[in-house]
Amino acid sequence: MNISNKKLNKNQKGFTLVELMVSLSIFIIVVLAAVGSLYTVNNASRKVQAMRSVLDNLNFAIESLSRSVRTSNSVVCGGSLNISGNPNCPFADQSQTSMLLVDSTIGVDTLVEYRLGFYPNGNGAIQKRNQESGVWTNWISLTSPEIDIEKLIFYVDGASSTDSAQTNVSVFVKGSATTGDSVAPFSIQTYLSQRTTE
Repeated sequence: MNISNKKLNKNQKGFTLVELMVSLSIFIIVVLAAVGSLYTVNNASRKVQAMRSVLDNLNFAIESLSRSVRTSNSVVCGGSLNISGNPNCPFADQSQTSMLLVDSTIGVDTLVEYRLGFYPNGNGAIQKRNQESGVWTNWISLTSPEIDIEKLIFYVDGASSTDSAQTNVSVFVKGSATTGDSVAPFSIQTYLSQRTTE
């Protein structure tokens, strides 16, 4: 009986303590690498979502401005300061401006003015104000403080009542979007034309 037990014990195989320690160490390294990768991917995803939210805000501001111009009765380059002057500032003359006055037909027919303004932190913003009952409202920023608009340039051609050209507006926006420690520069150019005629 003793002889058969000894033979059975010699035929049994198992892991030594060293083998278990090595396999456990490799398992821990793989798990830590996987957790580190998940953390990095999650962190990158949060940054992308934050940047997307900021850029969606910029897209909303540009789309709001575009919709006002496309459906307007008239456009004046230089804003309300130039209401009695030449409404054109064509690209060919390189006579740019950072203010635009639009006779908007969205909702109630009203004057809307856009300009490059600034937040208290120094960041530039696309700002808008309306004329209600002959009185201008306060400027409101369409872009969030995380967006710094460096340049907002308008070119207007065909806005004069003496020409027969369709009013065309070119808009150039340059700046950067910041979320946390991520900064994304952007440069946008869009060309707009009125869909309605006077």
